[in-house]
Amino acid sequence: MSQPRLSVIIVNFNTREWLARCLHSLERQTIREELEIIIVDNASSDDSIQMVRSEFPACILLPQTENGGFGAANNIGARQSAAPTLLFLNPDTEVEADDSLEEFLDVFEPDAVAAIGAGTLYDEGGELERSTGTFPTVTSLVLDRLLASLPALRAPLGRHSARHWSGFDRRRQVDWVTAAAIWIRREAFAALGGFDEEIFMYYEDVDLCYRARSAGEVCMYYPVGAITHFRNKAPTSKDRKQLQRNWLRHFGDKHYRAWHQSPTRLAFSGLCWISRAR
Repeated sequence: MSQPRLSVIIVNFNTREWLARCLHSLERQTIREELEIIIVDNASSDDSIQMVRSEFPACILLPQTENGGFGAANNIGARQSAAPTLLFLNPDTEVEADDSLEEFLDVFEPDAVAAIGAGTLYDEGGELERSTGTFPTVTSLVLDRLLASLPALRAPLGRHSARHWSGFDRRRQVDWVTAAAIWIRREAFAALGGFDEEIFMYYEDVDLCYRARSAGEVCMYYPVGAITHFRNKAPTSKDRKQLQRNWLRHFGDKHYRAWHQSPTRLAFSGLCWISRAR
């Protein structure tokens, strides 16, 4: 293959069946010959590695001897990739239509504004997933909880919440997009130093997008390129919510000067129980 048009990077940990479904959906893509598929296996104990080797020999498989975390594994995959555009894709996803990836690239590649992008994401019930959001602050976190019980206010206020409740029918600039399916230009990813490897799992996507925004880059959502995300099928710690709270605090410590000052610190810390499912 000459230089691929797109490198798809998938981090796997004990998700053999879901990974197989994801890879089958990639095999059906109209631009399959222009795809480079890289699988970083985080020391799975199932037979994921054997499955990939036997059923998908064209994929680049990078087995790891230990689980170093989601962001670190994605960085390993990115360093082995060759395309100008990267797609970090969860193994518990399926690309919907056969032309979904081509459809997204056709709008993302010529967009001179965006360094990071996201397309339409559905959950396993066929509903739109809240896959973009506003950077976490006391206001955006409170609003997110408020709108959960006030659907009538989601249309006018949903774009200001920690996870957006509205706006998925149009192209628009957003603060962050979920790493379940995040597109980024290679040059931008390299300039940012990749994902923060101190973050084992959760909020590494928000952190990446925050650093991109701080560097003057733009993150854009496009209502194309549909992907289904089955959510939380990859096994993690039993206390998923605790992990989310821990890494939300890490994000606040890292990026918000006001986080170190009362009463902002107290308020922000008190809201860290708000879950954010990937």
